[in-house]
Amino acid sequence: MPDALLLTVLAVIGVGLAATRLLSRPVASVKPNVAPGVGIGTVRQITDVITMEVESVTGVRFTGRLHDDSVAGVLRPGAVLMVAFDPAAREHLSLADDMLAVRAVFDQMLVDKGLLTCRQLDLIRHGTRSHGVVTGMQATGETREDYREVELDVMVSRPGGGQFAAHETALIPASSMAKVSPGSVIDTYYRPGDETEIAVSVPPS
Repeated sequence: MPDALLLTVLAVIGVGLAATRLLSRPVASVKPNVAPGVGIGTVRQITDVITMEVESVTGVRFTGRLHDDSVAGVLRPGAVLMVAFDPAAREHLSLADDMLAVRAVFDQMLVDKGLLTCRQLDLIRHGTRSHGVVTGMQATGETREDYREVELDVMVSRPGGGQFAAHETALIPASSMAKVSPGSVIDTYYRPGDETEIAVSVPPS
């Protein structure tokens, strides 16, 4: 898919649900009166500080360090989350404290990179979340960054009961291709009353 960098995603894409929970609490922000930079950080090493490789929304890559004992115990090398930094001292990272602003920036970055379409993003943000069973998968051979394009046949469950068949072309993290093999269960999003379009969400492994 269409949360590594990414996600990296997301998961986000991730990013995953754990990163979202971490970022939802109040935290200290970077210097006042300085517009913070936002990026996706991948944890590389955890000692007395958390060393992360960061890619900013403008595409700049750098190494930064996060000093936050409250999250050090739940992070592991390879974990991905959204971070903020002072552009004048970007090696000093913090957890982003304005989730709405960060989400908007992150969403736009996913669209700009071609990892999500505007339609898919709208379904994920505003549609009904459900789950679906993959009944068929075929790789198209197209790639973008560390993602692989696949065509998926999915049997989607309606939250109120019943199910419907759907077909979706999505970009999947290369590390998570096994998660979309036939028989796998994945998160799906759609709008009630319109079952012609879905979006899927598969975080990096």
